[in-house]
Amino acid sequence: MDPLSQGVLGASLSQSLSRKQHIVVAGILGLLAGMSPDLDVLIRSHDDPLLFLEFHRQFTHSLFFIPIGSLICSWVLHPLIAKRRGLSFKQSWLYCTLGYSTHALLDSCTSYGTQLLWPFTNERYAWSTVSVIDPIYTLPILI
Repeated sequence: MDPLSQGVLGASLSQSLSRKQHIVVAGILGLLAGMSPDLDVLIRSHDDPLLFLEFHRQFTHSLFFIPIGSLICSWVLHPLIAKRRGLSFKQSWLYCTLGYSTHALLDSCTSYGTQLLWPFTNERYAWSTVSVIDPIYTLPILI
C-alpha cells in the first residue's frame, strides 16, 4: 500500500483506543509507526541492486516482528513527541504497536504479498483485495 494509507490506518487504530486528551499524539504515533515498516527499502547494496526487493516486505512486515518494530519506534518517537505531551513510555509503545500492527496486514491485502510468518516461512501472503494505491479505501479512513 501507499504510505498515506498505511499511516492513516495506523493513526485511526491508535486514536480509536486512546484517551480523549491523547487523541492527537496517539494519531501521530500511530501514523508514523504505521509507515515505519517500509523503511526496509533502505536496505541496499552496491553489489546487488535487487537486494532491497528481497528484504522489502520481509522481516519488518512479519507478525512476529511487531513487538520489536514498535519498540524501536517508541524509543525514537517517545522522546521526540510523546514525552513532551505527558505520555508514559508504556502508552507510547501501545500507540506505536497499534499503528505498526496494521501495516503488514494491509500490505497482505495487495497482490504483491507479504512474508507474514517470517522467519518460519518465506511464503508471501497476497489476498489481492485492495489496490496498491486505492483512494476508495484511503479517503473514507482519512475523513
